[in-house]
Amino acid sequence: MTPLSIGLALFCLGAFAFLQYIFGYWNRRGVPQLTPFFPFGNFSDLFLGKASFPKVCETLYERTKQWRLLGGYILLRPILLVNDPQLAKDIMVRDFQHFHDRGTHVDEANDPLSGHLFSLAGEKWKHLRAKLTPTFTSGRLKGMFQTLVDTGEVLQDYMLKCAKNEEVVEIRDVLARYNTDNIASVAFGIQIDSINNPNEPFRQIGRKFFESNFRNNMRIMITFMVPKLSKYLKIKSVDAEVEQFILGMARETLEYREKNGVVRKDMMQLLIQLRNTGTVSVDERWDVETTTKYKKLSIGEVAAQAHVFFLAGFETSSSTMSFCLYELAKNPEIQRKVQAEIDSVTALHEGKVTYDSINEMRYLECCIDETLRKYPPVPVLNRECTQEYKVPDSDITIEKGTAVILQISAMHHDPQYYPDPMRFDPDRFLDPEMKSKPYAPFGDGPRICIGLRMGKIQTKVGLSLMLMKFNFELSGHEEPELVMSPNTFLQTPVDGINLKVSCRK
Repeated sequence: MTPLSIGLALFCLGAFAFLQYIFGYWNRRGVPQLTPFFPFGNFSDLFLGKASFPKVCETLYERTKQWRLLGGYILLRPILLVNDPQLAKDIMVRDFQHFHDRGTHVDEANDPLSGHLFSLAGEKWKHLRAKLTPTFTSGRLKGMFQTLVDTGEVLQDYMLKCAKNEEVVEIRDVLARYNTDNIASVAFGIQIDSINNPNEPFRQIGRKFFESNFRNNMRIMITFMVPKLSKYLKIKSVDAEVEQFILGMARETLEYREKNGVVRKDMMQLLIQLRNTGTVSVDERWDVETTTKYKKLSIGEVAAQAHVFFLAGFETSSSTMSFCLYELAKNPEIQRKVQAEIDSVTALHEGKVTYDSINEMRYLECCIDETLRKYPPVPVLNRECTQEYKVPDSDITIEKGTAVILQISAMHHDPQYYPDPMRFDPDRFLDPEMKSKPYAPFGDGPRICIGLRMGKIQTKVGLSLMLMKFNFELSGHEEPELVMSPNTFLQTPVDGINLKVSCRK
């Protein structure tokens, strides 16, 4: 043999031994694992564009749900998939101190919009969460409520034109525009009308960020699951165009309000207080400063929080509304039942949708909850082990730094917990036993979505205003279930959601 061939053979032998060692991590720790394949580990279908990250995770769950834990690999990085609902809840709630971070890539100096509440870790996350919590008190939600109704009435007028022309509407796009207008107002204090003007810059930015393509899917997956790769490759959390728009909008809004003494009941007002004085109001007034002191926010930190509230706020609400209307169109008897409730409740409130009236629409809330079960906005939740953790009732110890995936969507779809799981059945949420079942569409524990109440109110307002005026029917959906795109981290129907809208008699 020549020296070259010997060297090549030794290299191949070394590479094989290295991969055997890397891909044997979970075996050495006593955790069941499926056979990984170089270079993609257990996620070949994701990297080859055949399935989305949540779909790959759910497929792994279906094959291995008899195990509480499953060891897997993304590229060469070990990840731990949690199949057991009680252990998932422990990680989110009881043992939160061991899993308080997501392990996502944050680089506030070079990628300012990455430094938002969803991704931050440790003490910085803890302090910022405390700062922003007052945004969503009952009083402040009431203060924002009329904005949601006003935007909803613009949506009603738009849908009336569609109904008169017996149009088929791609409802996801329409509702994304509705929620874009809402969030632009409450997050930035800017009045826009993308419902009637789909090319509004805010709508274009939202569309660009959530565009269903392989690049966006990889960007999100790498940011969350292979953060070191983001650091080495300088992968930003958003495109340069999105970053410039959000930073510019935040700066312009701050300067305008400060120069003109404008005070509004929205999230931006709280961020302005924190930027200028490091104080927040603990009562329900918006123009006072209190002795609750925090470190002042930079313009990048203000922009990052506005950015995540804008994107998360419009996407989760518009998707939930769209999937709910799809299911109501698919199940007309449930649609009629919801409409009857809306009619009876609003009749007690002078025919209007009010803050009090939507809180009385119990069956509508059940429909929303069932939608969130079947189509959770965040199908999998990620955590990072921040201190060594011994798994209860086992000999397994999770090392610090381990990436952990909580199988939320898979548990929601498991017939063990939800009989006939793909059937849309809002009555599930009238059952007192629901509290014992796995259900966490927005997470749980200290890192539960901070805007959960705001999102639910926004969703209920939009749905109630539409269902009180219009009926919805499926158009062209022959398949039993929606087919989701493999090229997006979120649940995005390949052909959209097309509904025929008509006026109620």
